[in-house]
Amino acid sequence: MKDHLKTTLASFFISVTLINAAMFILGLMLEPDLEFGYKAFAFPLIYGLIGSLPGLIMYSKKELSVRQTIIRELIQMFLIIVFLISFMFIGFRDKEKIISQIIGVTISIVIIYVLVHFFGWLMDLKTAGKMTEELKRYQDSVSRDSKGS
Repeated sequence: MKDHLKTTLASFFISVTLINAAMFILGLMLEPDLEFGYKAFAFPLIYGLIGSLPGLIMYSKKELSVRQTIIRELIQMFLIIVFLISFMFIGFRDKEKIISQIIGVTISIVIIYVLVHFFGWLMDLKTAGKMTEELKRYQDSVSRDSKGS
């Protein structure tokens, strides 16, 4: 569980960074003249938290097959889309703008979701490389010690 919380926390910070970038890009495309106050700085944190919830809810100690993992990831991405779209657009009145904004946000969520997992994979790859190197050094030291005895 501790490792899962670490992974979720790392994903949260990666998500918040990517959400900031997505808000900047979507804002320039959909509402280029819109200006906002300091309260807007809280939204990437809120969106990151909402986006992290399905990962915490769907945690399981059981080892999953590749198929189960893919299905779980798709369900998790769908839940994130539903949670965020619901949070962002509840009570939204302007029906003409809402469709393009929902489409833009949904595409952004999918891209961010894929990038978060990609960056997580890169971090795991780096960790695995370090562990492999440490294991090789250990094996070499054990081999030298056994030959010296």
